[in-house]
Amino acid sequence: MRKIFPFLVAAILLYSESLFGGTTGKIAGRVTDAETGEPLPAVNVIVAGTNRGAATDINGYYTILNMPPGKYTLKASYIGYAPYQVTDVVVQIDLTTTINMQLKTETVQGEEVVIVAERPVVVKDVSASQANISIAQIEAVPAALTVTDVIGLQAGILGLSVRGGGSDQTAFMVDGFTLRDERNNTPFTGVSLSAVQEVQVQTGGFNAEYGNIRSGIVNVVTKDGDRKRYSGQITYRHRPAAPKHFGMSFQDPNSYWLRPYLDPEVAWTGTRNGAWDENTQRQYPQFDGWNTISERTLQDDDPSNDLTPTAAQRLFLWQHRRQVDITKPDFNLDGGFGGPVPFGEALGNLRFFTSFRKEQTQFLVPFSRSGFSENNFMLKLTSDISDNIKLTMTGLYNEIFSSASNDVGAPGIFKSTTSVASVLSRVGFIDSRIFYDSYWAKSDIVRNMLSAKLTHILSPTTFYELVVERVATDYTTVPNADRDTSRVYEVFPGYFADEAPFGRAEFIIYGIDGLLMGVRANARDFSKISTLTTKFDISSQVNNNNLVKAGVEVVINNFDMKFGAINTVLPAARPWTEWQKTPVRAAVYVQDKLEFKGFISNIGLRLDYIDPRGTWWNVDPYDRSFFSTNYNPELRDTFEQKQVKKQFTLSPRLGISHPITENSKFYFNYGQFRQMPQSDRLYTERRITGNQLNRLGDPNLPLQKTVAYELGYEHSIGSHYLLRVAGYYKDISDQSDLTRFISSDGKVNYFKATNNSYEDIRGFELTLDKRLGRWLTGFANYTYMVSTYGLFGIGTQFENPAEQRDYLRDNPPFQ
Repeated sequence: MRKIFPFLVAAILLYSESLFGGTTGKIAGRVTDAETGEPLPAVNVIVAGTNRGAATDINGYYTILNMPPGKYTLKASYIGYAPYQVTDVVVQIDLTTTINMQLKTETVQGEEVVIVAERPVVVKDVSASQANISIAQIEAVPAALTVTDVIGLQAGILGLSVRGGGSDQTAFMVDGFTLRDERNNTPFTGVSLSAVQEVQVQTGGFNAEYGNIRSGIVNVVTKDGDRKRYSGQITYRHRPAAPKHFGMSFQDPNSYWLRPYLDPEVAWTGTRNGAWDENTQRQYPQFDGWNTISERTLQDDDPSNDLTPTAAQRLFLWQHRRQVDITKPDFNLDGGFGGPVPFGEALGNLRFFTSFRKEQTQFLVPFSRSGFSENNFMLKLTSDISDNIKLTMTGLYNEIFSSASNDVGAPGIFKSTTSVASVLSRVGFIDSRIFYDSYWAKSDIVRNMLSAKLTHILSPTTFYELVVERVATDYTTVPNADRDTSRVYEVFPGYFADEAPFGRAEFIIYGIDGLLMGVRANARDFSKISTLTTKFDISSQVNNNNLVKAGVEVVINNFDMKFGAINTVLPAARPWTEWQKTPVRAAVYVQDKLEFKGFISNIGLRLDYIDPRGTWWNVDPYDRSFFSTNYNPELRDTFEQKQVKKQFTLSPRLGISHPITENSKFYFNYGQFRQMPQSDRLYTERRITGNQLNRLGDPNLPLQKTVAYELGYEHSIGSHYLLRVAGYYKDISDQSDLTRFISSDGKVNYFKATNNSYEDIRGFELTLDKRLGRWLTGFANYTYMVSTYGLFGIGTQFENPAEQRDYLRDNPPFQ
């Protein structure tokens, strides 16, 4: 199958490029004599207002590593020469900012040379399509409420989908810490914009230091509190309560759901009484009329439900009384505040920055909850333990309240109008989903993250970082409170009813018109996941041409999974999954950035180690005693299991930038990227009613693999505009999918996780960027993408050879 996605985006936003991904940048350059051009050794180069600096070597070169993103002033001093100062030196996330200085002999004591740094339009040391976005540029986008809103404006990105890859293939990092739900590999992005200092977006060509991703990186650096003063900001955006759909209200008497029952022309004698023409009849549900409904109540054996036509209509209105119009506003509250901690001087000038974000978005119609709500709180503490040692501690708490978007307990919640509409457009019982408040279960997700990062500068050219991070996620999906079935509400004189359609009912009950008002909200989820990550990275500018970085990472996951569907009235085919695992993965990498005048390259190699740990089933795929309803849990330990396999993989990375002129360059990058399948594909053993197996994972699945290529060209038009053209290709293999197994007698019928899925993605991006300007900056981009996907293997495996031949005839595998 082929998909084509052309689109054009224009926004008032300025962005620039960088090569690596990280949390700091680099200042480097050469100091020479302004008259002779000779290099000046031992020149002191310092960053004003900080304790950072370096001395030039015998050839006049200097390097200052580990500079946080921001704008600085650089000063150089040397005996016999006038002091030299460069202002507006912009440092971006791991971008090399080159500042060359030409010192003049001091003729008048106290004379100082002041230069304003100019940013090049074409950044020569970038070998991929990447963007650095400052907080000032983010604030220039009026529609930006979250980081996701900002990055979605970049070429090749839709939401968190980068160049055709799913959001689960993108890493979202905050201050070097990865925010990922290890359950399904999706990032969570609940970071306050008030806390953001800079955002880096990489859509290809990322370095060997990054693993367990295949499409892109969003790297957020947050603000440190100031050492001397307090500052803060708060932003509030409000959308009054208003419909989120076209047309009339669902509760309008002429709406699709109500008109057949309330229109006097048809309500009493039915929609086929001739009052409506055929075209009108096709637009609404068929209804026999309240006269007929009344007759049915009189003819049954229950005298307590006898109703006149008018009484039946009044009961209908009672059962549809739920307010489904939007009555609450949408809003986004975002604030941040930071500064020195009182009496923190003795603790290394301890400073803090705290932020809070609260978002409320109403659904298209209310469900078990009226909308999506998210609260996010973050606290960052920074301490200079010494001139060369810095400790950063971060705590993040995130909570989401919504309604589950499925009825089987799988991950998924409603977040927006679009997510609601996409579900309602492909399901039945739509009237019940609208008017019955307990059709969908309530779903809460609570996340918390604690992390610490120690940065030790060994010299102006070498530093290391030690990071420890723990992320925990708790899921809770449960139904609404039970319905009070006491008949205490007098609908009309002498007739009492309970509070339906409000409240959960664990029994089948229909309204007077057939509205289902019970036995729903089957989803349950009580899963808990925690992830402990330890990383060590060391960076060293070993000479003027080589910046080497190496590191090791260990990740330990703890899965305690309990989710599925519960329905005591209709228990058939209700799935339930329960398992506990503690897999481990580790990685070692090394990378080198080589910088020469006409050639810059980034070369890296990553070694990944995966240990799912434990044992897994080794049974015949059509074993009736294990897969069918013949399964006996008491005999579980009698089935054979084997130790799962450990895996090692090597992933090379290469990026090259070749400046052609001062105003143009070519760039190319290549990389192999691997990622763990989502946990459900590895460890699930899902059984439905009768203990029949419905889905089986496979912890021996290989890592999913993407081989990516990119070729691009950049050209400066004048001094303000940048034209970028880029083409890319992604060869994706070993993607996890599900293969169906069916026995000859039909008693075995389940899905097993396999790695048969493949995909090829090709694309072209064109960007025109106005990067500099006093009154106007911005960009426009165009993206064209084509994807081809399918299966290398067979989608369904039959035990019966004849059935397999018939299937292969109609579904030939990829050749």
